Amino acid sequence: MKIKLTLLSLLAVALMATSCGNADMEKRLANLETRVNQLENGGIVRNNGSVPATTVANNPEENLAANAAFKWENTLHNFGTIQQGEVVNHTFKFTNAGTEPLLIQSASASCGCTIPSYSKEPIAPGASGEIVVRYDSKGKNGQQSPVITVVANTNPKQVRLSLRGFVQTATTPAP
Repeated sequence: MKIKLTLLSLLAVALMATSCGNADMEKRLANLETRVNQLENGGIVRNNGSVPATTVANNPEENLAANAAFKWENTLHNFGTIQQGEVVNHTFKFTNAGTEPLLIQSASASCGCTIPSYSKEPIAPGASGEIVVRYDSKGKNGQQSPVITVVANTNPKQVRLSLRGFVQTATTPAP
C-alpha cells in the first residue's frame, strides 16, 4: 500500500512539474492529491482529523457535475454520400436529465472541416438544448468520420458526437 501511495505521490509531482499552468491538469492533480489523502486515511476523509466526513466538497463544480446530465436523442449522424464541396448541417438535440443547470464549457471538432456551435447559457433541468454542427466537405474524399468533443458540468465531463459519411469526387465524363 505504501508503495502505491509513493508511486501516486511521485506521479502527482511529475504531473505538477510538467503542467506548465494548464488549468485542466491542475484540477486533475488536485483530484489525484485528494484521492491519495483518502487512501492514506484508509478511504475515510476526516474533518479536523477526528470526525469522518460523509461528504467532502473540495470542488463545488464536482458536486454540480453529479447533478447535471445529458440525455441525447442521438450521438451519431450518418449523412450518407455527398458530393465533394457540399456542406452538411446537423443538429444534435439533448435534454438536461439532471437536477441542476447544465453548462456546456466547450465543443471542439477533430478537424477544421467541422464547426460546432452551442448555447453558452445554462440549460435548466428538464429543458432541451442543441449543438449544431456544420461539416464542409471541400477538399475531402472518401469515408469521413469527424468527432465533436463536448465538455460540460456532467459526469462524465466529456461526450463525443460523431458524423459519418462518404464524400464523392465529381467525375468528369470522357470526351
